[in-house]
Amino acid sequence: MSNMKSILVVLSITLLSSTLTAQEHSSRPPKLPPGPTTPRNTTTPNNGGWMMFRSDEGRFSVLMPGIPEDPEIKTTPSEHGPYTTHMIILKNPPHVFLVGWVDYDPSFNFNRQAEIEMNRDNFVKGLKATLLTSRHLTIDGYPALEFTAEVGDRLFTSRVYLVGRRPYQIVIGSPKGVDDSVNVNRFFNSFKVTRN
Repeated sequence: MSNMKSILVVLSITLLSSTLTAQEHSSRPPKLPPGPTTPRNTTTPNNGGWMMFRSDEGRFSVLMPGIPEDPEIKTTPSEHGPYTTHMIILKNPPHVFLVGWVDYDPSFNFNRQAEIEMNRDNFVKGLKATLLTSRHLTIDGYPALEFTAEVGDRLFTSRVYLVGRRPYQIVIGSPKGVDDSVNVNRFFNSFKVTRN
């Protein structure tokens, strides 16, 4: 079973509560104290009111229509060694934007294709959603999977990437029945990972 299942269950609950009830996620871990080990994140203005968000620890940049909340970070023990999940969320009604990634214990070995597909399946199951579309891609040389799922009056569009040993998932939640392709494309196409 994938260690990323935990992040996806938390991510699913966060997305569902954020988009359906617009309430704060109740099990949010405490914020890290300021200091040299705190991840550095920066935002810079971009055209159209969107901001370029950069995460040094996450090694990525992405456009978002505002400044996301402080990262949620949690380390969890497992039979494959500890793993750390990270989530960055922007609630911008009626949308929610999310970037999540996992750092696995170096000794944990996994099947790359199965990992991507399991992340999709666990996300859909965690939301109790219906999978609408799914397709395998290669983006910037990385294996990826893009899918859409619906639950209630919400549509979730997501991509799962594997960059080295680090899986990333980006998600945008939108109202169902509205053509939101401009926001989805802008968010997805701006997501860039730097590999160290």
